Amino acid sequence: MFPTLGSAQLPTQKPKEFTPVIPDFNQLAADWWTQWPEATHEQRTAWLEEVEKAWQDWRTTLPEEAKLAEEVKTIDGRFNSIRKIWEKRDELKKVSVLPDVTFPKNPTVLQWADSDAAVTRGRQRFAGMRLEKSQMDEGVSLSLTHLRDTVGKLRDKNRADAKHLKATVDVFLAQLSHLQVLEEQTMVNEQIAVWDEELKYADAELTRMLKQLQYSEEAAQKLAEARTKEKSTLEELTRERNDSRNLIFESSDATVTMEQQIRLMNYSVEALENRLQLRKQELLLAINSVLDPAGDKQKLTVNKDLVNNAETVRDNLTRQLNVRQRQIVAWVGEDSKAMGKWWSQFEKVASGLGRVRDLLDDVKRYENAQLFVYQRQQGWWQTMGDRLLLQFQNLRTSWRNLANYELFAVSQQPITLKDIAKMILVIIAAWACSRLLNWVLRRMVRKNRTSEQGAYTLWRILNYCIVLITFVIILTMVGLDTSKLTLIAGALSVGIGFGMQAIFSNFISGIILLFEQPLRVGDLVELESGVFGRIRDINVRSTRITTRDNVDILVPNSEFVTGRVTNHTLEDPVRRIHVMFGVAYGTNPEVVREAAMAAAERVPVTFSNWQRKTEVWLTGFGDSSLDFKLVVWVNSNAVSSLGDLNALYNIELLREFNQRGIEIPFPQRDLHVRSWGDAEAALGDKPQDPSGESSAQVSTHNPTAERRGSAGIEDWSSSDGDAESGGSEGSGGGDDGGSPSH
Repeated sequence: MFPTLGSAQLPTQKPKEFTPVIPDFNQLAADWWTQWPEATHEQRTAWLEEVEKAWQDWRTTLPEEAKLAEEVKTIDGRFNSIRKIWEKRDELKKVSVLPDVTFPKNPTVLQWADSDAAVTRGRQRFAGMRLEKSQMDEGVSLSLTHLRDTVGKLRDKNRADAKHLKATVDVFLAQLSHLQVLEEQTMVNEQIAVWDEELKYADAELTRMLKQLQYSEEAAQKLAEARTKEKSTLEELTRERNDSRNLIFESSDATVTMEQQIRLMNYSVEALENRLQLRKQELLLAINSVLDPAGDKQKLTVNKDLVNNAETVRDNLTRQLNVRQRQIVAWVGEDSKAMGKWWSQFEKVASGLGRVRDLLDDVKRYENAQLFVYQRQQGWWQTMGDRLLLQFQNLRTSWRNLANYELFAVSQQPITLKDIAKMILVIIAAWACSRLLNWVLRRMVRKNRTSEQGAYTLWRILNYCIVLITFVIILTMVGLDTSKLTLIAGALSVGIGFGMQAIFSNFISGIILLFEQPLRVGDLVELESGVFGRIRDINVRSTRITTRDNVDILVPNSEFVTGRVTNHTLEDPVRRIHVMFGVAYGTNPEVVREAAMAAAERVPVTFSNWQRKTEVWLTGFGDSSLDFKLVVWVNSNAVSSLGDLNALYNIELLREFNQRGIEIPFPQRDLHVRSWGDAEAALGDKPQDPSGESSAQVSTHNPTAERRGSAGIEDWSSSDGDAESGGSEGSGGGDDGGSPSH
């Protein structure tokens, strides 16, 4: 299979032959030059000669009156410029981006540092060339746009127009100018490619030198001396900077103050350079020390704080420089001499900031080199451990800086992220203590070591103590003097006396309820306001009661202390209720008692023992019924409301009465009626009732009888005295001899 693949032939395509296009100036095309970027240098050279020859032949035909001498001269100059670019390209090929770099065998750290510095300078030159390339790319785009505009003007001109000839020359000039720009772009791209290869080779050589580094006692001595010198210079710069800072506001002259400020910026830049130089020497010393075969194991000396702080200081100094420059522009205005004086000082600061940027890159590169050498000399695991330790230290330092960042102040006491974190930890600890205490008390309740209500009360009290202690600790952490809590308490007492009286009253009432325990969680209570339900929670300010309809009501604690509260389950949940009912006259009371007892036994909440028995009492003789009372004991914890109990027993009583045929009567009245004739005969014999009313009795539940009785009363009322006397006698006779009507 592999030989078959090896012998396979890929399809080939005959390369396209290059055929240069020579422009026809009588009918100049806009795209005759488009193959120029694809042609080789030799093809371009021959093509340019042919184009120039065609141009020279056509220019002889130009009329004198066209006055195109300047354009013709410029076009001839463009041909020469293109050839000069070719000559310059040949010269640039001989220029190296690293002219003075050497890469010795078995180098010391100082030799490696010298080579690295030379390569760094080469990278800076390479960065300048890349900047030139970006500008050249922009120039190609602008040249192409100009060429398109010129071609558009040529198309707008009529061939018979005298201006058509000048437009043709302008288009050809724009085309040659574009070819010149393309050649410059090609030259820059080729030079960038060459220099890029040189830098890649230099990077490889620097890596090779790092692998071949040798310990040098002489290098160690030189680096130690340079380090001591840098330290002394840094101390001197620090002292001068402090002196300059003290002199800034000694003079009232704004010019003197500005000079002092710029001098202070220079000192800051120089001090920053010194620190970075000192860091470079420390890294080289560390690399040289780890190469010592007789030395001990060395640890990495990565210092990210220095780099981060140096970048921050550099950014701050850059912003200060921009502000000072704008300030000087506003002061000086159009005075060029004064502007030049100030700008020379600004350029010194800007140059120093540029060196700081380069030194920062050097420090980062040296740290990477240190890591590379350490890994080769001491092993990957040892270096990884050092790196992890350094990362942990950097994280700890970063967290410390972030934690100490001031957010705000309370009573001139700064509050940082660390303080807020401590407060959160205190709150979490208090919450954990409360939960642990709750768990311990519940465990004691499960083991019957304490009552549920006692555990609940103790947990509530201790929980309030935990909250109070946590509050005091947080006040102390934010810097408030806890001895001043008496003043706060006094202020609170005034507030309680005016606006917080109700809240404070509920709070005290809650404490009373927790200590006296007249109410407990699970009790069935009825308040004076009509609220009826079971207690679910007893809090400091209010108590939660759940009604029969599963509605939670928050009742202020003061209502339990100042009002009347009926607790149906305070000590004994068994209580007695009275269910009233009536039966028709003539019913045997013993049968009624047996039926009521049987109905009560079928109700599931009925409680009965030898002390608490169900009883049926005959309580009275009503207008229409015999009145009984069912006296029964029930368990309040098994029911949810008083109304439910009456409903349960009434349903069972009705069912039992229907089964036994016991009648429940309706209300009834007796009506006595006399005829008119008998009434008149009786008037003469018997005196009328002193009240003036007849003896007729009218039922309020019989409208017909009411109307008839009322009519008789009206007649008797309108008769004379004798008649009234006779009516009274007749009434009495009626009572004796009348028969009742039901």
